[in-house]
Amino acid sequence: MRTTPLALGAATVTALTLTVPAAAHAAPAPAATKITGLRVGTDVTHHLTLSGRLTTKAGTTVGAGRRVIVETADDAHRRWFAYAKPLVTRADGTFQTDARHTSVHYTHGYYRVRFAGAPGFAATLSGDVRDRRVATRVTGWKVSTTRPRRGSTFTVRGYLQEKPGTAWKGLKGRRVSVEYCVKGGDCLNNLSLWHQISNYKSGTKGYFTTRIHVGAKARPIYVVYTFYGDSTHYVTWLVKPTLISPR
Repeated sequence: MRTTPLALGAATVTALTLTVPAAAHAAPAPAATKITGLRVGTDVTHHLTLSGRLTTKAGTTVGAGRRVIVETADDAHRRWFAYAKPLVTRADGTFQTDARHTSVHYTHGYYRVRFAGAPGFAATLSGDVRDRRVATRVTGWKVSTTRPRRGSTFTVRGYLQEKPGTAWKGLKGRRVSVEYCVKGGDCLNNLSLWHQISNYKSGTKGYFTTRIHVGAKARPIYVVYTFYGDSTHYVTWLVKPTLISPR
């Protein structure tokens, strides 16, 4: 039996070199941000102006188009309310209220601005700034008679108050205007129909009073009070005028 020897060829082994990819570079941490120069202003009719600037902690710009939200709390520093429309930064990071953000939500309240963050920039929250203008009201409004005789007099009176903290107190030394409008005119919409009777300063505890003479041919009139406010107080007025019908 013939045996054929097996020719064993040398096996060639090719070693594969595995290349392990370098570890992926971790994304840089977002730059810390800050809000500076926050300013709040109001006028007597409850219009709000607010401005500030958003930058990095190092003071570099964050660019235009970054959105920040204005938040306000009541005078007790509670019940935070966020305005629905955001403010948008300019190229230098500044922002300011416009026609969409003109109404004061809480009188004598607190304001702050929140930045929720953006790619490359961390979120931040400003400190609080308080509105320095305080609320006012009149209590004890009283008319001695709404049916005065022609040729006689009647009086109106009330107490002007302010709320600089959490409680109301008398506000003295402020002028309270007592005004009238003749019934039959468009008193609700035409301010030119209103005429001033007196404009005396409030006395102790905010008390004010006016004596009104009724003419022989007097017609029915509406009577109101108005405190027009000042640099530190909001306006207040009688919402429902008092009708005086002479007889």
